[in-house]
Amino acid sequence: MADLVISVRNLTSEYLIGTEVVYALRGASLDIRRNEYLAVMGPSGSGKSTLMNLIGCLDTPTSGEYWLSGQRVESDRLSQGKAA
Repeated sequence: MADLVISVRNLTSEYLIGTEVVYALRGASLDIRRNEYLAVMGPSGSGKSTLMNLIGCLDTPTSGEYWLSGQRVESDRLSQGKAA
């Protein structure tokens, strides 16, 4: 497990449009190891950009876990960084 650089479990990102919940990403799990190459592919609207924004800490997930280099990335700490 020491070679894991990124690990996400059950990442979900949802938005409200009016009273309707829209899922941009639902339950994504992924492990990326050191020196590993990865292609994120899928049809339009499947959540590729949302996943990349979450992994790049540009957005915060609604739920799920994100580990970066063995340390858990907390959504509330990311929100504080955005406010600064």
